[in-house]
Amino acid sequence: MRRRLTRKEFLTLTTKCAGCVAVGAAGMSLIGREGIAQVDLPPWPWPYRKIDPEYVRKLGHEGYWEKGYGCAYGAFRAIILPLREAVGYPYTMIPPELMIWGHGGVVGWGGTCGALLGACAAIQLVCDKPTADRLIHELQGWYTQALLPTDISNEYAQKGEFFVQKYTRPLPQNAAGSPLCHVSVTLWCERSGFTASSLERKERCGRLTGDVAARAVELLNQWADGQFQSIYVPPESIETCFTCHGDKGLDNVKAKMNCTQCHTPHP
Repeated sequence: MRRRLTRKEFLTLTTKCAGCVAVGAAGMSLIGREGIAQVDLPPWPWPYRKIDPEYVRKLGHEGYWEKGYGCAYGAFRAIILPLREAVGYPYTMIPPELMIWGHGGVVGWGGTCGALLGACAAIQLVCDKPTADRLIHELQGWYTQALLPTDISNEYAQKGEFFVQKYTRPLPQNAAGSPLCHVSVTLWCERSGFTASSLERKERCGRLTGDVAARAVELLNQWADGQFQSIYVPPESIETCFTCHGDKGLDNVKAKMNCTQCHTPHP
């Protein structure tokens, strides 16, 4: 994975190095006659250093509102920016804008919540597949059961501690039961009485974006300390449904979501 730098960007980067040897170690070399440089990114997964989940929570809320880019961008940015500060390169080479498409469950289609998409993308940058699978599974399970927005986010809004002030009253909370944006938003609107296009709903998703990013970082920090343990317990309905529809039965369902939230149980 490579990104081409302009001459100005290359000179700025190389002046921060101790010398030519350091430049070589970073994997940079001048190429061509156009005065551009090529940077080799380090092998994946990338290095991780523990970061503050409360700082991330506030960045997530801020990123949601920034330029209207929304939840996926907000969550991804909230994790990448502190890693730029804590680690530096290669996180300085990743534009958070690459996650804008995830807003509203992928450009408003109501699929997987964009906050989850952004947070999961950040987790995958720093973890190998088996580790990321475990952390992301836990994050999604938490999302389905947590009362969102959290008390912490509601308190930050009331006290004016978010970096962006859009709505300062506490907002109603609900457990989505599903990682899907459509389900999450609709159930919250039914619970709160606010419409999907209201400022209150948008602020709810802004606070939720910060909450999801913060929880992702809590899991990453636990993993970095060798202390991660899964605490998510799936609903009993999933196991019940899979006795028939799982790979030991009809083998016609591949999912981990709560079946009965959308499908009426049958004998």
